[in-house]
Amino acid sequence: MKLSLISLTGLLVYLLLILSPLAIAISLDLAERPFLDQLSSALAILGFNLIFIEFLLSGRIRQLSKMLGADWVLQIHQLMARTAAVFLLIHPLLYTLPNAPAFSSFPPSASYLGLTPGTAFTGMIGLGALVVLIVLAITRHSALLKYEHWRISHALLAVTVALMGFHHATHAGRFSQENLMLRYWQIALGFALLMLAWVYLIRPILQRSRAYKVIKLQEVAHQIYELTIQRCNPNNSGNLRYQAGQFAWLKIKSTTPVFENPFSISSAPSLSTNEKQESLQFLIKDVGDFTHQVSQLEVDDLIYLDAPYGNFGQSCFESNENQLVFIAGGAGIAPIVSLLRGLMQTKNAALLHKPIQVIYGNRIEDQMINLSTTVNLQAFSRLSITPVIREPHHSWTGISGVLDQHNLEKILVTQHSDSFDPKQSNFYVCGPAEMIDSVESALTSMGVPLSHIESEKFHYDYSKKGARNRLSLLMMAALSTALAITALFVSA
Repeated sequence: MKLSLISLTGLLVYLLLILSPLAIAISLDLAERPFLDQLSSALAILGFNLIFIEFLLSGRIRQLSKMLGADWVLQIHQLMARTAAVFLLIHPLLYTLPNAPAFSSFPPSASYLGLTPGTAFTGMIGLGALVVLIVLAITRHSALLKYEHWRISHALLAVTVALMGFHHATHAGRFSQENLMLRYWQIALGFALLMLAWVYLIRPILQRSRAYKVIKLQEVAHQIYELTIQRCNPNNSGNLRYQAGQFAWLKIKSTTPVFENPFSISSAPSLSTNEKQESLQFLIKDVGDFTHQVSQLEVDDLIYLDAPYGNFGQSCFESNENQLVFIAGGAGIAPIVSLLRGLMQTKNAALLHKPIQVIYGNRIEDQMINLSTTVNLQAFSRLSITPVIREPHHSWTGISGVLDQHNLEKILVTQHSDSFDPKQSNFYVCGPAEMIDSVESALTSMGVPLSHIESEKFHYDYSKKGARNRLSLLMMAALSTALAITALFVSA
């Protein structure tokens, strides 16, 4: 998560959204309960509202992803779900009031709770589903759970949490007996279900009229395929409007919502207004499952896109004198190829004269893409490419090993000492999650400010030590603390 004016504004808006039902509860001016009971209700309201906002963050809103970045949206989604779980798990432990008599039909009040066997059951089911959802999300990679299976379980558990929580809140919650609060929860539930319907039902139906077809599939390096696609009917909806460095969700031959994966676009949008039919390109590594299906595609096979998303690398188009350093691992070269192509198409002399370094890591030489055939390198006056091979052949004369601090210092400090200034360089890192974590840790150890490092990944391991993880966890702790203090304050 990168700190900027936009991201901080986003966090402020996010905080206000979370607090909105608590403001409604305060405005109802109901008779006060004991402090712990008031605090319990406040935590429950905040926690349950966080759950509904999670649907918004997972609803693939393109403008949100473009403005704040996929990295921001995904990390807030993943981290704040844990805060919601903590608040909701704590809240039943704080109540001190007795439950209403079994023979009575009184609603929750200042003197009694509103638990019934039914509301207790839905509350426990909802909490249990939330815990399972979070545990599966955290352990998905270590448990080797198939991505498609995880997505199905994630969606079903999320619906369970929302529906069970809604029943519990509106039947057992004291504030929810008031029309204004009840309407809020009804709207929130409707919006959450609409987000799910948009991703899993509505958008797949719309995609059927916006199909792409395979124009070309070429193995450009060992198990690395360049996929070129084009709209089947460009007159129907025109060319895709995207920026260099963005990514797309791909579906193969079918619009079925579960079977899709995100891939960075390696082409760049044409700046010409006369371009009638623009193709899109992707560089995809065959690592099995979905990516292996890509390697088996044939010309005219149908592809369906959900795009574009993200804002990776947009700062490299800024007109400053900062050196640009692109660091890629394996197929992570795709968005960097896109950014280089985007820079080239601007024909901006100042951008093309910037010092640019491409550090390109692979396991073996055969996995390296020949960048001179994918990008017009002659357009750049100060561009250098440094390959790093982890398992080199005995004839390899370049740099060997991984993209660690030792090799990065060798490349940036020793070989390019005349142009390298850690505070006057912008870094763009893309590749496997472990590689990104390692490179970011190495760069910060070399004196590079975290604000000068851009990366975008889809899996986060917060057990790994690193400046980026520390910042993300600090922001979550700050947000969670602010929410807890607010709950304490309004309950006093």
